[in-house]
Amino acid sequence: MKVIAIISICALVLLGASCKQTGGTKPGSNDSDAPANPGSSEVDHVLDSLNKNIELRPNDFQVYLDRARYFGDNQSYGRAFEDIARALAIDSTKATVYQYKGELFFSQQKVKEAYEEYKRCIQFDATNSNCLLQKTGIDIVLGNYDVAREQINAALKQNEYNPYAYYMRGRLYKTLGDTSLAASSYKTAIEVDPDYYDAYVEVGLLYAAQKNELAKEYYNSAIAIRPRNIEVWYNKAMYLQETGFRKKDKYAEAFACYDTILKIDGNFVAADFNKGFIWLEYLQNYDSAAYYFTRAVNTYPQYFQAYFNRGLCNESLNKKKEAESDYRQALALSPGYDEAAKALNRLLSGK
Repeated sequence: MKVIAIISICALVLLGASCKQTGGTKPGSNDSDAPANPGSSEVDHVLDSLNKNIELRPNDFQVYLDRARYFGDNQSYGRAFEDIARALAIDSTKATVYQYKGELFFSQQKVKEAYEEYKRCIQFDATNSNCLLQKTGIDIVLGNYDVAREQINAALKQNEYNPYAYYMRGRLYKTLGDTSLAASSYKTAIEVDPDYYDAYVEVGLLYAAQKNELAKEYYNSAIAIRPRNIEVWYNKAMYLQETGFRKKDKYAEAFACYDTILKIDGNFVAADFNKGFIWLEYLQNYDSAAYYFTRAVNTYPQYFQAYFNRGLCNESLNKKKEAESDYRQALALSPGYDEAAKALNRLLSGK
């Protein structure tokens, strides 16, 4: 019987960036009337100070840029763009304004618009490392590898100890398929900045793909930096899950990682699903597997893969009626699900 696993954690944010927990106004909101952070006297005090600076220096682009950053940080994107427009009306040659405008677009997943702003930023300041590297991330995705390489080199020429430049070089090499140079670049970023979380995760992913034990070491380092970040716990669990054939106690470690994830977010359904997958696929304990698939569908009733895998458990336990019900439910949720259709036909034909 074929078991289907769903192992993706969350849609990786744009361009391979790490997954982040967000709240408040949804990305993409342009509600200029929304309060920046209602009910917070401390934040209101900051806004009052920014407003006073504007009153004192109404012709200074920087005070509008400062307030735009405040609004952007609080996801009041409409107000942020209004202040960006005011700053550019005062001085349209300031690279830092275009830089932040690009960051605002990028935070709203408007990559094309962000790219154009980063280009304008570089046009007015060819030495702006932030714009060079932020544009580089998009160029890598677009396949502009030579441009990306030139921009990374330009950023390192400005500062040879720029960890983000080495990180982007790692991204470039990884995209080009040179995992050795990619790992080396990520490690250089870590040497420059020992708290570079994303670089630890990337090295962990590279080693995990090779089933190399060093993956666990880099994931542990990332966890030490961000102990409540689900992404790295999930990556570590998947590494342990996929290499458990070498040493059975790795499955117990994977379970512990999934348990930690559920303590952080009790609705993270993939954790229960993957625990069920381990019990089913690797340990052949069908009762335990069915238990976790049931937890998964209780959390997310549309999880058709969990119904299918629970059907496999029930079929193995000779619970034919329950297995038939699970396969039918999987097909009801996903009519084109061939694996469930084949399993149901097999069950009904008695083969």
